[in-house]
Amino acid sequence: MPRPHLIDKLRTRWHARQPFTSRGLWALMIGLDPLPWPWGEEILARLFMVVALARPSLRRRAVAWASVQPGRGRWRLAAAICAFRGRWVARLHLLGLRSPEELRPYTVVEGEEHLTAVSGGAILLSFHVGPPCIDVVLKLRGHPVTYLGRHDRALTRAWWRDAWWPLVETDPLTRAGGGPGRWTAVLYTGRQILLDGGRICIMADGRGKELFRIPLPGGPMVIRPGWLTLHQLTGAPVLPVLTRLDGLTQVITIHPALLPLTSDPALKVSREILAALLQDYVRKFPEQCPALALGRAYGPPPVDASGARQAKTSPSGSCA
Repeated sequence: MPRPHLIDKLRTRWHARQPFTSRGLWALMIGLDPLPWPWGEEILARLFMVVALARPSLRRRAVAWASVQPGRGRWRLAAAICAFRGRWVARLHLLGLRSPEELRPYTVVEGEEHLTAVSGGAILLSFHVGPPCIDVVLKLRGHPVTYLGRHDRALTRAWWRDAWWPLVETDPLTRAGGGPGRWTAVLYTGRQILLDGGRICIMADGRGKELFRIPLPGGPMVIRPGWLTLHQLTGAPVLPVLTRLDGLTQVITIHPALLPLTSDPALKVSREILAALLQDYVRKFPEQCPALALGRAYGPPPVDASGARQAKTSPSGSCA
């Protein structure tokens, strides 16, 4: 019979569920979390693959996107995309990982010299491709960084084991929490962090109005202006950051800083640099782009082989 303190812990974890995560998925993750890592991650990846391919809308979207990736078998790639979505959810919640020491051997940061060369504040510009938790990995590797976002990671003490608290807890003012009026306050907090010499990580394709689009196979990525606003307000350099999984190891690549964006020509050059980086990423790691393939709340849906637009689907953490 379960012990009373275990029941209380499970009840607390259950009530920590975020609105964007389905009850079924949350219950499943609570059940998988005690398993040795990476068992829960592997199970979730396979389950997401099976469920997504069984759903006509998700299957059509995955296959349509996979079919426009050059040199790839569309069904194999579609299955890999759906499986990676499950792995993404597992990494978002550090599923099954008891402590930072357990994950640290499975992390690599390339291009560290570009960040260490910066004196003072810096903007790490990330994208919705590859695995999540860039800020956690950078902290693990000795690079303190504050993540600005909406609620891409459920920051609740009820879920995280004690050992993770120093790495996953941040100032709530760095999260918009789904409120459209909060993003201005989040950017203000980011500005202060940069002026104080800190480093922030912000999604280029996160919140805000459209700045420009980057053409990619299957549909464009819409770039938002929050990072550019912070750069112009503080002068902090902008370093593009991409991340991928190599087996179980998360590899983060920090690219050289963009030119100071003080003119339209400089912005045009930076746009071309970002486009080249993302196009190269999608070409090399198309299976690690589920946000582009399966749908997000930005941009038009992917184009199928006939050129027809597929119906948009809402981004979801649900697999059931």
